[in-house]
Amino acid sequence: MTGTSLAEEMALEVRSATQYYPGVQALTEVDFTLRAGEVVGLVGHNGAGKSTLTRIIAGVERPVSGEVLVAGRKMTFASPRDALDAGIAVVPQQLNLVPSMSVSDNITLGVSGRRRDLVERAARVAGTLGISDLLGRRAGDCAASVQRLVMIARALLRAPSIVLLDEPTAALHPAEVKRVFAAIERMRSEGLGVVFISHRLEEVLGFCSRVVVLRHGGVVAERETTGMPKDELGELIAGRKLEALAESEVVEPEGAPVLTVTGLAVPPVVGRFDVDLRPGEVVGLAGLVGAGMSEVLECLAGLHREYKGEVRVGDERVSLRSRQASMKAGIAYIPDDRSHNGIIGNLTVATTATLVNDRDYRVMSRIPLVVAKREQSAVDAVLSKLDIRPASVARNRISTLSGGNQQKVLIARALMSGARVFIINEPTEGVDVAAKRDIHDRIREMAGAGGAVLVASSEPDELADLCDRVLVMYEGRIVLELPGHEATPEAITKACLVGA
Repeated sequence: MTGTSLAEEMALEVRSATQYYPGVQALTEVDFTLRAGEVVGLVGHNGAGKSTLTRIIAGVERPVSGEVLVAGRKMTFASPRDALDAGIAVVPQQLNLVPSMSVSDNITLGVSGRRRDLVERAARVAGTLGISDLLGRRAGDCAASVQRLVMIARALLRAPSIVLLDEPTAALHPAEVKRVFAAIERMRSEGLGVVFISHRLEEVLGFCSRVVVLRHGGVVAERETTGMPKDELGELIAGRKLEALAESEVVEPEGAPVLTVTGLAVPPVVGRFDVDLRPGEVVGLAGLVGAGMSEVLECLAGLHREYKGEVRVGDERVSLRSRQASMKAGIAYIPDDRSHNGIIGNLTVATTATLVNDRDYRVMSRIPLVVAKREQSAVDAVLSKLDIRPASVARNRISTLSGGNQQKVLIARALMSGARVFIINEPTEGVDVAAKRDIHDRIREMAGAGGAVLVASSEPDELADLCDRVLVMYEGRIVLELPGHEATPEAITKACLVGA
């Protein structure tokens, strides 16, 4: 095949892309190719360079050196609009829909043209994704899988030739993932080039024809996925042989409950929720989107003023009508949507990690320099323990970290808070295999120090690996409790789907 014909079938080429940030070399001489009608997986450890490469392709950043070619033509992107005009659409990991607007209006948001024409185009795209009957519904009332399809529809409305999907199945239950995969298969069959960025290795291997592995800002492997074992891909990502996720030891609860929840109701979603958490326990919550797990966790975090029922921390009955009340009661909360609910992007890593403890530091000393030194010492110790790299990041803005490292900082903040109860929603969403092990270890540490953990996850495998028991919610109630030895991924999935 000649070079010319090869270039003609190439949808996208990145040649020798290099990028620097203050104190960090994010990419070094990275090459990446994508053909029309191909789905290519892009994987790597948190901080490996996936986000940086994506931002360069999408026109958000310009590389220090290197070039981007679309359909064989060298491009110079001054903005994301330039990349969009060149046929590159991005579906980000975080949902950015307007909940109060209809599905149709969300699909056409930001696209110029006659409204009637846009509505007709939106209807055609929605039809190909199987959501045409939902066009008039408020986006905020749709299931997470539908919202993800709305994001994809918005991208497809612009008739791109290249689509970048960043963690498109994050926080979706396996049964909901199928709808997203059907959309990706349709894109592939219509000749679009698709970049599939995910930490779910089984999905990468099952849906991508080829995978590119980044590590420390460089490409370390490019493989056909046919016949590739999942463990082999995990080892390429980590750069070392991976041990299996440590199985949770069976914990026999001792002592009085750390948290007791009786008759909790959060209308209109949660009808009744009861649980006792004892020292040393990690208890999982499973269920489909809308089953009520998030509402329970948010209520315990003080984010739902209107609730019924009784909550006790230790022997003390507590009222959780505000976030401050929840924290004062000794409850630490790590939300699922960290970019909107967990971090403030312009704060430093150190400030984010100690935000809850800021008053304690200031009580101990009113001298700013001493405050900063105490803060830095505490943060350095915890960040080192969590293997957040590079070590110098404590003074950087948290928005510069990868998603996995941002999550580790929120874990660090919880560990430093002095809480007795830890409420965690999707602890490893968008996190790579090695980082998942670190986070699981820290969650067990939270429990091992005499605390108790209530964790919700859309990944049955994670709950089976991590939890001492799993509570399955269905239509706002607990319908099944599985002790650790019975909490297999298959049993959890079945209960989530059928309600028993």
